[in-house]
Amino acid sequence: MKPSLGRVVLARVNPAENNGSDVAPAIITRVWSDVLVNVRVLLDGEGILWRTSVALCADEESARRPAAGGHAVYWPPLTFQTP
Repeated sequence: MKPSLGRVVLARVNPAENNGSDVAPAIITRVWSDVLVNVRVLLDGEGILWRTSVALCADEESARRPAAGGHAVYWPPLTFQTP
């Protein structure tokens, strides 16, 4: 898929900040390239996370291994199930 402004991706987050879930939706706020974006992470709570220049991965497994310890986001599967 091609990233564009306003598209929804998924981000791995700290469950303590997200009502126990380690995944949260994120909105693409800036597209740098087909594999690099800025996002606003929508936590299930009052916190706000901005992540800049994050890797956009094809799936959750590849997002678990971002380069240099940075963050990564990934496209949601066609059918997302709560862990």
